[in-house]
Amino acid sequence: MKIKLSYLLILLYSLVSCQEKSIINDLKFSNYSGHPKKITEVITFSNQNINENISYFDKEGFLTKVEYYNVIKSGSSHDRLINEITTYNSKDKAKRYFEVINPETKKIVTNGYFEKISDSLYKRVSNATDHNISLHKLFYFDRNNRLIKTEETGNFYETPINSIILYTYTNTLKNEILFENLTNHKKSKHIYKNVKLDPNANSVYEELVDDHGILQQKTERKFEYY
Repeated sequence: MKIKLSYLLILLYSLVSCQEKSIINDLKFSNYSGHPKKITEVITFSNQNINENISYFDKEGFLTKVEYYNVIKSGSSHDRLINEITTYNSKDKAKRYFEVINPETKKIVTNGYFEKISDSLYKRVSNATDHNISLHKLFYFDRNNRLIKTEETGNFYETPINSIILYTYTNTLKNEILFENLTNHKKSKHIYKNVKLDPNANSVYEELVDDHGILQQKTERKFEYY
């Protein structure tokens, strides 16, 4: 009886370990390679608004924390104000819970989870505690674990959300983004231009232009590796 029980425990442990190894980590989600522990990303939009976020990863490539900042221009200098902090609990890799915290009040404003449905499908659910925000997002992956499609539904304050985004690649790099708003039946296409890579083949600079060639945003990244 003890031998059978030990065998079942070993079998269960092997099954769980195998499932965890098949889970796509957050680095692969974003199409990053190598072993970054910290990524600083600065996005400048066409209206010159600037957003900055700093992502922290464990050694397995899963997010532990993301800090979001608003950057305000003041003459030639920039003032950076922290907007929110998202923390992740990655004990259960197949269903990871997260909390969004207001850094000023220390209050949890949004919570949710990120769950594996199958090898090619993941789901993210988030709900705000004080506001009318409830979002459900599905992530579809190809056989190479590349994100190829998202579907998002729900409400953001008073605005209904129902959108689809399609991603195309040239070799391992994203090439185009096709966005469709199913609520107002509008479509748009963005193309990656002037992409610069670091020695680990991660993008440290890229531009997104629309199908008329007009710059919509530029992104700069700094990677710190283990």
